[in-house]
Amino acid sequence: MMALCLKRGASYWKHLFSSKGLTLQSSNYVTDKEIALRNIVNNSKMEVRLNTLQDMTGARKKKRRVGRGPGTSKGKTSGRGHKGQKARSGGAIPKGFEGGQTPYYKRLKKHGTKNALFRRLYAPLNLNRLQFWIDTGRIDVSKKITMKTLRDSGCVHNFSSKKNCHGVKLLGDGASWFAAPVDIEVSQASKTAQEAIKKAGGTIKLVYYNRIGMRSLLKPHKFTKMPYLSPPPDKINRKLRYKMTQPDQHPNYIPPPTPEEAAEKEEEFEKVRTVERLKKKHKRFKIKEEPLGL
Repeated sequence: MMALCLKRGASYWKHLFSSKGLTLQSSNYVTDKEIALRNIVNNSKMEVRLNTLQDMTGARKKKRRVGRGPGTSKGKTSGRGHKGQKARSGGAIPKGFEGGQTPYYKRLKKHGTKNALFRRLYAPLNLNRLQFWIDTGRIDVSKKITMKTLRDSGCVHNFSSKKNCHGVKLLGDGASWFAAPVDIEVSQASKTAQEAIKKAGGTIKLVYYNRIGMRSLLKPHKFTKMPYLSPPPDKINRKLRYKMTQPDQHPNYIPPPTPEEAAEKEEEFEKVRTVERLKKKHKRFKIKEEPLGL
């Protein structure tokens, strides 16, 4: 370490350092560690006020000024040398650039596959966090816990239908002391988490939501008519260790009409269209209205 000279009070600092278990190299020289200890002692004696707050000595290093003459060791060319690309402003060479020839990382053979655009990401949730949310009253165990419940209560972060996030995955941290009998629906769960929930007397269901279905679950106020929640495709389920199932439909979901109902409605619409055509063709055409039976 660099030694610094203290011309005054050497005996005082020698006595102070010996009480702290430190030794001086000389009566007039101390190390950087001893200088830092001296600053701590001085600051502890100083009364703290708004006008006495300051940084420790050496906390802020002055920036070296370049181009200010030969006496500064960074004069004239400011440490850049004479001419060339690196001497110009904005002349930094990017990493991996090899002067125009094919760089090394491009000459290597590619291995593996990348499927970043279509990979399925899940927001992680551990059992210890879920138990804490239940203990603090943020989640009601008597009701069914869905992914909307977890998101609205703040138990799961970075979970949105607009992002490339396809649901919540339940993990097993805290499985040894998880004791809440919950009825929960998530997209995926580890084996430890499933066993811990069943051991506590709860039930867990792995459900599949596509992008529209997830948006209807998280933001139902955005829909005037609830969409159909489709079952999981085989191409997704066959890659998973624990298969997902089709979720329950929304309470206010209106199923499409059966073929018989669709045929009846089509006949009614055809009668109405026929009457409208006759009205346009024969302006004086009148429909005999049957009197209502009172």
